[in-house]
Amino acid sequence: MGITLSIQASMTYVQSLIDNQRLNVNNMEPGVTMANSVLGTMLGAPFCWRQNRTNFSFPITTAGGTDYVQSVPGMGFIETQWLSDSSGDILELNGSTALAKVSFQRTPTLIAPQYDDNQGNITFRVNSVPDGDYTAFLDIQNAAPLITSPAQTFTPLSDYFGYLFNKGMLSEGALLVNDSRFSIWRSEWIAQCLATQDGLDAQAKDMFYNQFMNTTRTVQRSQDMAKSGGGGRAR
Repeated sequence: MGITLSIQASMTYVQSLIDNQRLNVNNMEPGVTMANSVLGTMLGAPFCWRQNRTNFSFPITTAGGTDYVQSVPGMGFIETQWLSDSSGDILELNGSTALAKVSFQRTPTLIAPQYDDNQGNITFRVNSVPDGDYTAFLDIQNAAPLITSPAQTFTPLSDYFGYLFNKGMLSEGALLVNDSRFSIWRSEWIAQCLATQDGLDAQAKDMFYNQFMNTTRTVQRSQDMAKSGGGGRAR
């Protein structure tokens, strides 16, 4: 499915449900920042989307040691990884956040994106000096692209997921105007996002949902306090 639904269309939809509160008050803000927040959440861990997946590979050798600099512009996080040896056999390779530098030789079993220069160059480190010639393969989820204009779309998510990013934008809009439906829309949004994630087990989904909603409930309590004190905007 194509990508045609614009940020502006989502902003217009949200405005119609929050008493026509403008989302382009100053230089298209806060609408553009709201869209970046929604897309950044949806494309961040633990969410994985087939439209956002990229694969690349690079050789690792005894002479190369443990560290390998690769140009991977827009990398978000590693989703899965594996090794292939010189015979074409596939070997298990697990991911890690960071690894210490070592000098002993053996078949690597861990890989980490150790350094990032913010110019698209990532230094990947394996947990041993390879004992032969291998190729490391990585599937990654790309980081969310920066939205700077309402004319843009929620790329790379297709129109099929419009119900998700529109609900996310709606919860952001409710937060903006202190709408009491904020927690309801936020809960629906994150629950629906998690429902699309077949790769997450029930425990992982519950943990993420509860952590996310704990923050939402804290914000909701702050809203309620503001309303009871005469501030804020109630519905």
